[in-house]
Amino acid sequence: MASEVRQRIFETMEEYAKILEPKGKHWRVLEVGIDGDPKPGGNFKYFGDGNVYETLDYLERLKPTYVQDIQKTILSSEFFDLIICSQTLEHVYEPVKAINEIFRILKKGGYAILDAPFTYPYHPAEGYNDYWRMTPALLRTAAAKAGFSEITCDLSNNLLTSILVRR
Repeated sequence: MASEVRQRIFETMEEYAKILEPKGKHWRVLEVGIDGDPKPGGNFKYFGDGNVYETLDYLERLKPTYVQDIQKTILSSEFFDLIICSQTLEHVYEPVKAINEIFRILKKGGYAILDAPFTYPYHPAEGYNDYWRMTPALLRTAAAKAGFSEITCDLSNNLLTSILVRR
């Protein structure tokens, strides 16, 4: 199942990269939650080329650009052109707070990619727990209440919920 979810994440990121065409736009890109992938994050290959690619995690051992908790007020507002929060929200105790913070630090007109497993085994790791499974209804509602406009939302193969939104 893990490899199926991973494959679906890659396919979804490829789809979003085709929609956004980020290559060489000189965007400030922030990837939130970076454990488990080589650094820079696994999504760098889709969104990093020609952009300033930064990372955020509260685990200092991962050596992110910003050692911060996405559930709390961080950084200055309207700072990033694209924020990617992939396979992180299930590890955040208050995911709606995290989505609101992502909205706050995203530039007006900027994009956010949020995804989380829908059907997946419990998987806590060193330094963080596993709290939730995300439905499209949760991501849509939380994103809309934060102020985002939805571009696309999908429950893929009953494994992965993902949403691409714009501020």
